[in-house]
Amino acid sequence: MNIFIGFVVLLFVVVSLGINSNVLSLNIVSAYGIIIETPFENNYQNNANNNSSDNDLLVFDYLSSLYTKEQKEKENKFVILMFDRGYQSIFSTAKPIMDKFGFKASIFIACDYIEKGNGMNWNQVRQLYNDGYDIQSHGLEHTRLTELKSENEIQSIISGGKECLQDNGFSPTAFQAPYNKGGEDPFIVDTIANNFDFAFTGHSELMFLNCDGWENFGYDEENYHGTTDCRPYFSDGNPTPTNKFAMKEWSHDRAHDDINNEMNQDPHGIDVSYSLYLEFVRIVNSQTKFNEPGKINAIPIVGYHEVSKDDDIGTSPELFYLEMEYLYDNGFKVITIDDLGYDKYQERFYVKNVNTLGSEYSQLQDTTPTWTETIRTQTMPKGSEYSQLQDTNPTWFKPNTIQSLDIID
Repeated sequence: MNIFIGFVVLLFVVVSLGINSNVLSLNIVSAYGIIIETPFENNYQNNANNNSSDNDLLVFDYLSSLYTKEQKEKENKFVILMFDRGYQSIFSTAKPIMDKFGFKASIFIACDYIEKGNGMNWNQVRQLYNDGYDIQSHGLEHTRLTELKSENEIQSIISGGKECLQDNGFSPTAFQAPYNKGGEDPFIVDTIANNFDFAFTGHSELMFLNCDGWENFGYDEENYHGTTDCRPYFSDGNPTPTNKFAMKEWSHDRAHDDINNEMNQDPHGIDVSYSLYLEFVRIVNSQTKFNEPGKINAIPIVGYHEVSKDDDIGTSPELFYLEMEYLYDNGFKVITIDDLGYDKYQERFYVKNVNTLGSEYSQLQDTTPTWTETIRTQTMPKGSEYSQLQDTNPTWFKPNTIQSLDIID
């Protein structure tokens, strides 16, 4: 009898918590629906001397602790979205999706991409800036700095990229080295330091704000070995692997390329897209083990190029929409590079206005792209391996679960 009462109480509290805290999701699962169950760990032993009220209290205490942990994790989930080069799809496709969720991104402009080919024009770049997007520099030309033969050429790419943006009305403070190469070269580092406050020259799944990922957290030895702050040089004069001029991003395109090579399927088909979606979810949530309430130690910085199916490693509009929806539904605060400050005395990054960022995203904007109706109502062919998942309509789900992936194959 006590077991039955405990089960009823458990079910009631789970449903109540979900309804009252927006844990429940009303999203309709269409093309590829998944609910990942979070196992309920019974951390106490039934005792013949326990009465039903004792069991009820244990159930309530356990669920309350889960809910509190969930809310604290949400409060400390940040992500920075960045795009580089300056493709037209940033303005025409990515922006409407981000605008729907109230998100902004940092756009790193390679000046030789603007007004050419499939690049944006300057009016579109200005519109991004006017709408709150962060405009930064990716160089005068998208050329590997490490392959240039003279210091004058290196100087031209770095300082010329800043001057190009200034001539068009922007004031960039951050630089992304083309192909993220050059952080080991002291001249390149010095030239960047003479023109910018921060820079990217490498990749890692997380950017540690104190540049101490390995030494203090045992994370990513290759990129964080030997550093406990973000000074650009060791005492012997060699550049540190991660510093304020060698920040790290996670490349969505590189992950896509790895999955393409592993699966050898349609690069924008359901299986590849789903695998990439899972990897995105893993990356953005990996910060939680390093952050504490009121103390942000690590942030994922997710780098994109094109939001288009024209490139095998680009991000499809459908997948990008679902990734942004995931960030919104799970309480992530999406910030820009401009929201990062730098403490020159402690030699570390910090998030400006950490307690107020994200509050402006409390309501969805009514700007849903018209093509999303096609995504959400796409019918899978009868007999396909996904057709049995079609039109599944979950009435609840548990925290930290993946709800659906609506990909048109």
